[in-house]
Amino acid sequence: MNILYASDDGFCRHLAVSIFSLIEHNRGEALCFHILSDGIGEKNRELLRQMVEDEGKEIRFYPLSDLDAQLRSRVYGMDTGRFRSTILARLLMGSLLPETVTKLLYIDADTVVLRPIHKLYALPLGEHIGAMAAEPTIYPEVKRFLGLEETEPYFNSGVFLVNLSRWREEKLEEDCFSYYNRVGGRLPFADQDILNAVLRGRILRLPQRFNFFSNYYYFRYSTLCGMACWYGESETRESFFVAKHHPVIAHFAGAERPWIRGNRNHYRRAYRLYLSRTPYAGAKPERGKRLAMCAYHMMNLLTFLRPDIRKLLSELYYRRYIRRLLEK
Repeated sequence: MNILYASDDGFCRHLAVSIFSLIEHNRGEALCFHILSDGIGEKNRELLRQMVEDEGKEIRFYPLSDLDAQLRSRVYGMDTGRFRSTILARLLMGSLLPETVTKLLYIDADTVVLRPIHKLYALPLGEHIGAMAAEPTIYPEVKRFLGLEETEPYFNSGVFLVNLSRWREEKLEEDCFSYYNRVGGRLPFADQDILNAVLRGRILRLPQRFNFFSNYYYFRYSTLCGMACWYGESETRESFFVAKHHPVIAHFAGAERPWIRGNRNHYRRAYRLYLSRTPYAGAKPERGKRLAMCAYHMMNLLTFLRPDIRKLLSELYYRRYIRRLLEK
């Protein structure tokens, strides 16, 4: 199995957690990790290499020299907002990885793998370019800007199974950057929005358990169906329950991240367990955000009891951010 990650030097601790947790639950598999390196230093490269090779797996690094400058030369007026330009690195996968890699699974580094992924990797893609899990909480403004209908799903690119041969054959890297230029280099969720627009109608929908966003633990199934009329078409109440309590991949989406002191993320124990088995064991959590973590956790609790309040609070922050970015 070919597994792709993208990371900068400061995110290597979390990358190590995701990689080790994947190895732990897939020990019988031949695994090759491909790391798009946005400035990962020699020390961290060696720590990651030793960790992976000690487990009998393979790891390769693909240095991205001055990624930000490279991307800005291709996209006029590029503005990734609150995200680092590293999030766009996966769009370069077809040109950076060897031609012998014809299928791969991209995974965001802010994840922990809790089950075997063989069934996910072996999923037939048919005529689809790739497969992703849906994100029913996306804001309507984003979908309208991308030209997506209300009845169409929007996908999260944090876990992306890709037919890389077809990606290359159809020159989709060029299509992605052409689209980004057409919209002026400004999108609320950068690469994710690009992929939703360029691959519209060609993304196979994954069950939520393959990319379960940690803040969805506090959402009711009925709330998500109310936010997206299409969500219940392939995600049932039962499958959502399984995703919540037995996810294959837990994705630390949202501000309540397990490496921040004071967080109450439901899956934080899994993160700490696998951190303790990496070369970064003993790393101290980030300080200075206790009040923010407390407030965010209260919002999560309110989500279950009063989803309308969560919606209002989100609108006050994110919709203002989205509108400001799109109106630049």
